[in-house]
Amino acid sequence: MTRHSYRDQLADQPLDCAIEADEVLFDGFRALRKVTLSHGRLDEGGTIGPVSREFLATGEVAIIIPYDPDLDAIVTIRQFRIGSALVLDKAAALELPAGLVDPGEEVETAAARELEEETGLKARAIERCYAFLTSPGLTTEHATVYLAIVDASQLGEKAGKEEEDEDIRPVLAPVDELVTAVDEGWVENGFLIGCTHWFARKGRAKAHALLNTLSVD
Repeated sequence: MTRHSYRDQLADQPLDCAIEADEVLFDGFRALRKVTLSHGRLDEGGTIGPVSREFLATGEVAIIIPYDPDLDAIVTIRQFRIGSALVLDKAAALELPAGLVDPGEEVETAAARELEEETGLKARAIERCYAFLTSPGLTTEHATVYLAIVDASQLGEKAGKEEEDEDIRPVLAPVDELVTAVDEGWVENGFLIGCTHWFARKGRAKAHALLNTLSVD
């Protein structure tokens, strides 16, 4: 079948959307909002709506892949996650350091801050890798992934901010073993799975380039 529509191009595209009403249904750990809207049809033949959509208003998130090139290992973390507890009965989930970007904060600054808070390590160098919407039918969460060069030789057994009830255990994961854990389905955290696949293809080369910037400095 031959197609000629620009709608078949492999890229995200704009679509007319008019918000007619926006309300907060619940303002908790994450705000639950409801919007009433109309949007254009994909064939450009009129509009659909008004329709209502509920979503979690989350915003910008930074995810960090902390990599120690000397150990060829990535620092992961383990902590309690409500979704893992309710769905998998495996509440002590394995994941990567990540967190919300504070209002007015640069995303890279947030990445470096979350790295230190959740692992106790400082980034020797840090660089943006890619960004994605985590679940666009459910939330406005927009995540940016950063690769950070770290020295994990003195990695501690505990991290996190006690005033925020964080109980975090850093876990050093040799890259090849982490790839195996993902491929075998031993972990189900989406951030960790996606970032591990990316690192397996591009991570070591990008880390080597970051190390070269350190040697120049």
